[in-house]
Amino acid sequence: MSILCYGEIDLDIYVALNRLPTMERSAWCSEDFENIGGAAANSALWLANWGIDTRLAGHDLGDDRPGDIVRELLAAQPALDTGFIANHPGYRSPRCQCLVTPDGERSFITHWPQDVLMTAPSPAMLDGISLLNLDMSGPKPQRQKAAQLAVKRAIPVLINDIYQADHSLLPFVDVLVISAAVFRNRFGGSDPLDLARELMRVGGCDVIVTDAGAEINILSRGGKRDRIIPPAVNAVDTTGAGDIFKAGLAYGMLMDLPLPEAAKWGAAAGSLMCQYAGTTKTLAPFSAVKALRDALD
Repeated sequence: MSILCYGEIDLDIYVALNRLPTMERSAWCSEDFENIGGAAANSALWLANWGIDTRLAGHDLGDDRPGDIVRELLAAQPALDTGFIANHPGYRSPRCQCLVTPDGERSFITHWPQDVLMTAPSPAMLDGISLLNLDMSGPKPQRQKAAQLAVKRAIPVLINDIYQADHSLLPFVDVLVISAAVFRNRFGGSDPLDLARELMRVGGCDVIVTDAGAEINILSRGGKRDRIIPPAVNAVDTTGAGDIFKAGLAYGMLMDLPLPEAAKWGAAAGSLMCQYAGTTKTLAPFSAVKALRDALD
C-alpha cells in the first residue's frame, strides 16, 4: 500500500519566543532551528519514517541552501519517493518562519508565496498509489487536478480544511478533515458540526471534526457519529499537528481500518507530535504512536 502526499513543501525556521512581538516591544528567542515543513511534507515524512511507501510532490525547490537542506533531509528516508519534486536554478525555495510561544501556539511568516512553483499532477504521479493526501494551503487548480486524476483511478482522496459546501473540490473527496478551532475563528459562534453535516450531505464524503485537544467527531456517510477523546499531552509546539493527525489517519485508511479506528491513529500521532518542538525535527517511531493509540481503547 502506498500514498501520494501532494501540496506544500518548504524549509521551516522554528523560533521559540517568550511571546509574540508588538510595536516597539521585542520578543525573546530561546531556541531556533531549521526543519522540513509544509503540510504535504510533514505528513509524508512521518509516514515514510513508519516504513510506509510514500510519494511526495507539489512545491518545487531551488538550487539554494534551503533547497539543499530539504533535499538532504528527504533523501534520508528510504521509503520516500521524491522523484516528482522539480528543482530550478535561480529559484528561491519556499520558506516559512514558525513563531512558537510557551503555550505551544504558533504564528507563521511565509516567504514569497506569490512566487511558489508547483509540479503539476500527472497520471504517472499516481502510478501504484492507494491513497491521495491533499492539503489546501495554496493554489486550488493543481490540487483539483490531482483529485480528479485520483477519482478516475478509484483512488480515495483525503483532504483537509474545506469550509464551504460549494467548494469545487468537495465532489472529489472521500474523507474530509476540518478543524473546529479554525471554523470558530473564521465564522464566530456557528456550530462546526452543523457545517460538517452539510459538507457530508453535499459532498457525499465522511467528515472528521478535530478540536485541538478536545473531542474528535467522526461523521460517517449514512449518519453514524463516533467520538474520540485524544490522549492528554503537554503541548510544546502545535505546528503541524493537523498534518500529523492526517498522517496517522492515512495509515489507518491504508490498513483498511474502519474510519473511527483509523481516526484513533490520527489522534495518537497528532497528540504525540505536539510534545516535540518542530513538526519534522523529531519523527516519532511507530512504536510510540502505537502505544498512544492503544491507550485509546
